[in-house]
Amino acid sequence: MSHAYGVRPPKRSFRSGGLGSIPEGAQLIPTSVKEQYEIVPFHVYHPNPHNAITILRNKKSKHDWLVCGWYIDTFREGGEVKGLLYKQVTSEADKETVLAELKKQDKEASPKFGL
Repeated sequence: MSHAYGVRPPKRSFRSGGLGSIPEGAQLIPTSVKEQYEIVPFHVYHPNPHNAITILRNKKSKHDWLVCGWYIDTFREGGEVKGLLYKQVTSEADKETVLAELKKQDKEASPKFGL
């Protein structure tokens, strides 16, 4: 059976339970915060643990980047998307990889690894 019209098979659980349900080591990037950043993210392809690290460029300050991390899930309250959950980039080796890739994109890049 094909999944036409972008319908995905139900393969992962829906997060519920409010802020207390955010997994340890994850950060919530609220949709209100994301409005301060460009729509199209920059991705650093890095095999551990989820393939790509999402990085957002600030709309007003082009050298300020928010390193969200590896995408985990959508955070919802009352059925409404309130933000996205990411596994934070915490190891120095991973941070160095991100910085090296960002410097290729923006020589004056100033990454922030959390809100």
